[in-house]
Amino acid sequence: MKKILPVILTAALLGSTMTGCATKTVSETTAAQTAAPTTAAETKAEAETEAEAESEAPETEAETEAPATDSVTEAAMSYFADFPEDRHMINVADLFAKMDAGEDMLIIDIRQADAYAEGHLKGAVNIPYGPAIAENLEKIPDDVMLYINCYSGQTSSQAVALLAMAGKYTTNIQSGYNNGISKAEGFEDYIETTENVLPDESYEVDEAIKTAIADYFAEATSNTFSSFNFPVDSLGELVEAESEDYTILSIRQAKDYDEGHIAGAINIPFGKGMQEQLAQLPKDKPVVVYCYTGQTASQTLAVLRMLGYEAYNLAGGMGSEESGAGWLGKGLPTVTD
Repeated sequence: MKKILPVILTAALLGSTMTGCATKTVSETTAAQTAAPTTAAETKAEAETEAEAESEAPETEAETEAPATDSVTEAAMSYFADFPEDRHMINVADLFAKMDAGEDMLIIDIRQADAYAEGHLKGAVNIPYGPAIAENLEKIPDDVMLYINCYSGQTSSQAVALLAMAGKYTTNIQSGYNNGISKAEGFEDYIETTENVLPDESYEVDEAIKTAIADYFAEATSNTFSSFNFPVDSLGELVEAESEDYTILSIRQAKDYDEGHIAGAINIPFGKGMQEQLAQLPKDKPVVVYCYTGQTASQTLAVLRMLGYEAYNLAGGMGSEESGAGWLGKGLPTVTD
């Protein structure tokens, strides 16, 4: 008998239409969806039919005007289309070297105010994860590199992606303060308790993107799964129950996916150009994204959310038995087929 899912998962997935199931490739998933009502393919076909009908009708002055560009979708699609080689990430040693060299930068610590007050990177300003980031969008510089840290690197990865879509130059400090900065040799030399503030300047941000980011953080701080981090145990229960109410997306590299992945997961390797495959994912069910530790998946979920998906990051990613974190840290099974 299948295990009954917890009430919390039923509530979280209530808005999703229960059709199809996650399969091995995006193309197979898309093909499966064509049998269900109002699929992406059907929507596209309907749009093309409407476009043909409109082309045959007499044009008015209003109809000849080009439609307004969807700046949010454009920014989201451009994120991976213009993806840098460093993948918007820097390790702590390299950051310390840049600080030593006096490079022009702004460090943003998105931990809560009490954690920031206890100690933070020299020069860092505090903008806690959540609505405060949206509220300060026009105060955050777009003419200098921003280095962002949280506790573990997961929520800062979301912030990095969102701020990049808002036109900022952003880089995530790998593993955050707890697992990266405070573990580095000699890190004490780079820490202070002085409170720093944002520069007293203003930077223009597209209004639609501003609204989308505000909506994002409003949802992130009120969602059943805080910060869009999906609990490993919850996904484990869904997989065990063979639920068809979600899509599992692995963004690990193909060789790692082949060596073992969560049952039912499809694979779109993280990197430049992945936006085209992301756009083929079905939108009629939640997407749970996982990577190695949860950092690159957090970038991906932010992009998916801006594209209109109900996306989540698997907390801790695939993890490992040694770390005790993530899917493997919980001793959950993987498959190779």
